[in-house]
Amino acid sequence: MNLNYEKKGNVVVVYVDSPLDIGNSPLIQRDISTLINHFPGCNFILNMGNVEFMNSAGLGVLIISTKRLESGNRYLKVTNLNMAVKKVIQILDAHEIIDVYDSDEEAIKSLASC
Repeated sequence: MNLNYEKKGNVVVVYVDSPLDIGNSPLIQRDISTLINHFPGCNFILNMGNVEFMNSAGLGVLIISTKRLESGNRYLKVTNLNMAVKKVIQILDAHEIIDVYDSDEEAIKSLASC
């Protein structure tokens, strides 16, 4: 597995450190799926503070992961997006599917109310 993560209670924070593009997205999706299986009772936060680029393939990773978690009554929150990545989510009209927060702390607080 190439993703770093840490468990904080019932939340797994995953740190994505590479572009979410056509080349990396299948590997990142595989690693996220492995973590989802490994932590069946947990919600997830994807900290994307080090992601400089994302295209529609990367957006697919976020949507697939969100839908998979939601089917098990769990949640995915995405944090620390730069303006370029936020713009991709807005342009592709995915802001209603993807829950975006400025920080991990804000995302964890939102999960407490779920």
